[in-house]
Amino acid sequence: MQQFATICNNTHILKKRSKAFLEVGFYLSKFGVINENDKYPSPPIRLKVHKWNDAYRVFYEKIHGDRTVLAFERSLKNTRDAFDSHFPNSKRIGWLSDNKSPHPLGKDMQAVFDSFINKSEEEVWIAIQKYADLKVKEYKQTYDDLISIQESEAEYIIGTTEGGKKVTTSYSYERKPSLRSDAVKIHGLECVVCGFNFEAFYGDWGKGFIEVHHIQPLSENKGQEIETNPKTDLTVLCANCHRMVHRKKKITLSIEELKKKIRKK
Repeated sequence: MQQFATICNNTHILKKRSKAFLEVGFYLSKFGVINENDKYPSPPIRLKVHKWNDAYRVFYEKIHGDRTVLAFERSLKNTRDAFDSHFPNSKRIGWLSDNKSPHPLGKDMQAVFDSFINKSEEEVWIAIQKYADLKVKEYKQTYDDLISIQESEAEYIIGTTEGGKKVTTSYSYERKPSLRSDAVKIHGLECVVCGFNFEAFYGDWGKGFIEVHHIQPLSENKGQEIETNPKTDLTVLCANCHRMVHRKKKITLSIEELKKKIRKK
């Protein structure tokens, strides 16, 4: 699994859809299951999900393009919509032009359409399966928590520790559900700084909740894609300690630095 250090100061900026993003949109549009008695098609069978939101999330980790979960779902749905009017048997034709003809595709979308239109589902799946995580249903609670945090957090920060070491302070929690799952399995559900446990304090409402913090130094990245090791590059923090780590705009405290600042045990 990989986590890329990314800066995004405004998650609402319209983001360019990658070729992979468009290919997935084509697949979802063309190979949705059309049942005679259903008003709308269902997700492709091989995705093993029944809801379209779950179908979109199958591809979230690999092609999110730094979008939040909700922004990703909307954008992938819109991409699927745009392709729909080009398939005569589609029941979703809301994107037809005024004269009831298919809405013109942009250059990049047209290139994907031309490349895939004569391919079988198996052939298209072979091309896009590297973007899929069919275990997505295992992360349902993670996605619910993830969406809540993303709605309240709009930006990423980069700073230094008090000792001058440069670190990433983006929330890995917000972009990689499987990384969060792995980090929790390794580090547990108690804050590594103060020991707070959400379930112990809030009961069932807090069960399974903790925030995951990305601690790998950005200086070691050198602009290259880096593989994240959940054991050494991630840790778990309660919401209070996570805020304290990032409280100052250009300073990111290390775990040890924050521990030294605790006064009330």
